[in-house]
Amino acid sequence: MSKTPKKHDAPPAIAEPVTEFEVDSGGTLRMAGYQEAETRAEFYEDVADDWSGSPQALADAMDRCQPLAWAVHSIYTDLRDELSADVLEAQEAGSRQKKRLAALQARLRAMPEEPEDGVEAWLLALTTREFEDWVTPEIEKWFNAAPDWSFEDDYLPQTGTAQGAAMEFFQSMDVDQLKTLGVRVVEGEHPGSSYYAAELRVGIDKANSAAQEAGIAVRFIAAKG
Repeated sequence: MSKTPKKHDAPPAIAEPVTEFEVDSGGTLRMAGYQEAETRAEFYEDVADDWSGSPQALADAMDRCQPLAWAVHSIYTDLRDELSADVLEAQEAGSRQKKRLAALQARLRAMPEEPEDGVEAWLLALTTREFEDWVTPEIEKWFNAAPDWSFEDDYLPQTGTAQGAAMEFFQSMDVDQLKTLGVRVVEGEHPGSSYYAAELRVGIDKANSAAQEAGIAVRFIAAKG
């Protein structure tokens, strides 16, 4: 016969989900089973969905994402180089292309050599057709590609990787809990370093025992490979 619970009995506690972290040979932690971002659209998701509506929308997105600004600068530079080549061609043609030369030179003067000095004015002056033909396809291609880590590392959100997700998780944890687990958060090993991570400074078994005893819902496993 089952026991009838008394009215004052507390409801059974709901166990907090346990989050697992992989530990590599150097102690660096990665959130186990984490789906890492692969494309720029996934890393820069805060701007990936709201840039394409107009030149102004792209200009606003560039203000929030420096690597995106670099991509637009590259388009600007390529188009300016093409325009410079057209000017030289018209000059060589002499009087036969006098009107065309004047128009090309005026367009070139309106585009300063340094993208930082002219890209925004150029972008906002584009017609809808020019924006859709010259800019939209290139930026879509850029977002669908993987980031260039050698240039974008400082701008990529940490949560795009399993290592970054682990760091953010432990950054939000109480200092005493970190000490109990033997976890240290490293924000650059030295000035200018791009290494940011959470590290386990004790053995896995010891950390798991400490977590269980303290009721901290994390566990550590050895990384494969």
